[in-house]
Amino acid sequence: MKNKALAIFGIGTYILSVLSSAEDLKGNSTAPIILIAISGIATAVFIIMAVVRLWKEAKGVSIALASSTVILFIFSVIKGAVSPPNGSLMQLWGHHT
Repeated sequence: MKNKALAIFGIGTYILSVLSSAEDLKGNSTAPIILIAISGIATAVFIIMAVVRLWKEAKGVSIALASSTVILFIFSVIKGAVSPPNGSLMQLWGHHT
């Protein structure tokens, strides 16, 4: 895939991620599950293709991209697992608002 096609694919995956993050006023996801799945798969494919493309010319940048993606994924899973129902992380640390 050429640079221009990869850039267009990346823009498309970003648009999909924005569309799949739609929420109602209570914070519940309103996007269909299939859209969320397609967005996640497309984003993963884009990251892999970008790392492979960058590896020959900029190994440091490709390592930074891959590692920041893994760290973001891990923190997102942790946030989803430990977030209290009302959304305040301060209650986890004993602070009452």
